[in-house]
Amino acid sequence: MVREPFFVQISDTHLFEDPSTRLWDVAPEPMLDRALDEVRKLDGHPAFIIVSGDCSSDGSVESYQRLRRKVERLGVPVYYIPGNHDDPQVLSKVLCDKELGPNAKLMQTFEALGWRFILLDSHIPGEDGGALGDAQRAWLRTTLAAEPRTPTIVIVHHNPMPVGSEWLDPMTLSDANALLAILDTSPQVRAVLFGHIHQVFETARDGAQYLSAPSTFFQFKPNSPRFGKDERPPGVRLVRLNGDTVRSAVFRFGEPLPPI
Repeated sequence: MVREPFFVQISDTHLFEDPSTRLWDVAPEPMLDRALDEVRKLDGHPAFIIVSGDCSSDGSVESYQRLRRKVERLGVPVYYIPGNHDDPQVLSKVLCDKELGPNAKLMQTFEALGWRFILLDSHIPGEDGGALGDAQRAWLRTTLAAEPRTPTIVIVHHNPMPVGSEWLDPMTLSDANALLAILDTSPQVRAVLFGHIHQVFETARDGAQYLSAPSTFFQFKPNSPRFGKDERPPGVRLVRLNGDTVRSAVFRFGEPLPPI
């Protein structure tokens, strides 16, 4: 059993307009269905779900519509951010009920369980890597400064630091150092969650945990100089909030539920 209150981070679902489409010889759609079935089986009840980017592989309206129907059947609030494979304008309209102007960033914040959550948009059109940009970083500084005493979690798709994979690390945030400079001077930030790397990465920096979630369908081999598949099963990250501290573990499907 997962002790409440907790939430679930789902990442890199990579749905297509055609649900039978395969990526890296794996169909993402049935893998997402399994992931959601596993979340339903948890004894505890998540407060909400965060989907941390690459929701779609082709940016199609149909892929986002199916994703929304599937995830919202869990019966809890769901929050989405764009990844490098997404179309932020379509994602924002279909999944967030917001109209997003051309070249605009989807910047979001919400409060739950006594915590503040800041959702960033690192998408760059046509690029595998990401960036926040000057305007979004300025918004982040202002948003953090507005509530310096509220424990906060920041969510972004791209990893803000290298993870030890030579082929993957060039596809990180181009302005990662500028982002880290903001986070390092914001002691209320207790965790930074991200996706993109299709593997588990965990580290700490200046009092904040930096945590990735595995993909729900395909895992990249960690610490590899070239692209390769990791045979460990897909999963989700479970995050439990205890006062102003974060406890977290990755739940891989078919493996025992980790205590958090």
